[in-house]
Parts: sequence; C-alpha cells; structure tokens
Amino acid sequence: DQLEGLLERVEIEVMSSPGDLEAIRKAITSGYFPICARLQRNGSYTTMKHPQTVHIHPSSGLAQVLPRWVVYH
Repeated sequence: DQLEGLLERVEIEVMSSPGDLEAIRKAITSGYFPICARLQRNGSYTTMKHPQTVHIHPSSGLAQVLPRWVVYH
C-alpha cells in the first residue's frame, strides 16, 4: 500500500510486472530510497539519504556478490 501510494503521488502508472525482475528491483529501491545504499568503485556502499560509507558484513550472503544497490534495515 505504501509503495502504491508513493507511485500515485509522483504520477507513475501502477501496473503489474510479473517476471520483470529489473522493474521490480527499481520499484523496491525507489520506494525505499531513504534506506538504500549504492556500491562504490572501492567495494564499499554509500547511503543515499544521509551519505555515509557502509560495508556489507563479511558473513552475509551478499558479501561475495556485491550488488549495485542494497536496501537495508
């Protein structure tokens, strides 16, 4: 409901995208933008809302993958 409300507020058409993982990833990262971090060239991440350098914990399953974006909690 929250994501749908955000999309309507910025006038983005709400539609289903079954199987389109890229569209789903974009929807999640834009909806949770305040708690997203982007991969930097040095392998660390920078948070978006209040820029801070952060790292994925070495025991995390993501530590080997290093995705371009992460949503954290």
